[in-house]
Amino acid sequence: WQSWRADGAMAGTSGQSKRLEAIEIDLTGEMASHYDIYYRVHIQDIGWQSWVKNGETAGTTGQSKRLEAIEIVFVEKGSNGPTSTSN
Repeated sequence: WQSWRADGAMAGTSGQSKRLEAIEIDLTGEMASHYDIYYRVHIQDIGWQSWVKNGETAGTTGQSKRLEAIEIVFVEKGSNGPTSTSN
């Protein structure tokens, strides 16, 4: 894993032909006190994974499966998060 990135800094690699396999996203500061961040990923040969939130791991590790899409949703604290697994 790489260290956490913030404020528009690039995560991953550029020009090295390496795939992104998993991500973790978390809110900080004022946003973290008002919102949860939910996200899910579509994985090569697997499809959409279930929703995770607030820094949990989405994707695979050690399987060489690339992330093909990422969906991100902000939800007010105390509200229900997304549950759909449809495309």
